[in-house]
This record gives sequence, structure tokens and C-alpha cells, in this order.
Amino acid sequence: MHPSRMNRLTLNGVSGGPELARDLLKALNDQGTITEKGGFLFKARLETGNRRHLVLGFTPCILHGHRTYHYDSRLPGEDEYTLIGSVTPNHVFEILFRPSSEHLTEDDRQRYGVLYVTFARFLLEQGYHRKNALSAVTVEMIREAGLFASAPGDLPGLAGVPLPGDEGPG
Repeated sequence: MHPSRMNRLTLNGVSGGPELARDLLKALNDQGTITEKGGFLFKARLETGNRRHLVLGFTPCILHGHRTYHYDSRLPGEDEYTLIGSVTPNHVFEILFRPSSEHLTEDDRQRYGVLYVTFARFLLEQGYHRKNALSAVTVEMIREAGLFASAPGDLPGLAGVPLPGDEGPG
């Protein structure tokens, strides 16, 4: 796997280095925590013009006994190139996007593809090690959008998709 090359992370409004994700990854990897929280909702985007700054928002699906929703949280700079999704207690990732147009340009496909791959690489290199299948809806969306030559079925497959700028073995 090639590195994500993330040197800056904004997680739930706090900015710093990739180490900010340490507690999040502990929660995602801990079966008791992820079950208790009913999984997690998330949003992900790359800072405009900076492919090395990942902006993430993660929220437990159940918080203080109440269901949470994607629309309850907003990422700084959120736009059509923001991924939205969830990770279930069974560690299935649903990673979707909502383009501004039905017809994706080649630039759109590249931007979404880079974000999908970068997000997967980041989670894995930060220590996510549980089952990590992509939902059938995610796989179908990737396939229908033509983001990659073939649609991967899990995070390692997604992280292994080559990106422009990847050189040599990962």
C-alpha cells in the first residue's frame, strides 16, 4: 500500500498531525465501543488545494442515548467533494458522495477517487485493523461512477488503488 501522505489532520474541528486520530482508531478497533455507539457516522474531505490535509468528522451513531444524523454535523469547507458515510458495528463501511450534477467529469472522478483512496490509506496506516468490507451500495456507487478500473470490496483494496504521484512499491 502506498502512503496517504497526510501530514495534517482536522478531526472534529481540532487541527494537528495524524496522531489526532489515535483515540478515534482505538474506538473503531474496539468491538465493545463500536457496538455501544451503534457504529459511527463520518464525513471526509481534502482541504482545497492541499492533498496532504485530511478533514474528518466522526460522530457516534448513538450519543447520550439519542440517534445522530449526518446533517447534525458540518465540516469546515464542506462541498460536493465531501464523502459521507458510516461504519457499522460489523465494520462495514458505507462511503458515499453527492455530486452537484448527474454527469461526472473526468476531474470529478479523479477528485472523488483520490479522496476515497486517501481516506482508506489514512485509516489503515493509523492502525485500523478490524474487518473492513465496503457496503454493496458503496461498491456499486464506485462502479457506476467509474472512479476506478474495478470497484474494490474492502478498505485494503481501496487503499491499494494507484493514484497519480504513487511511485514504486507501497
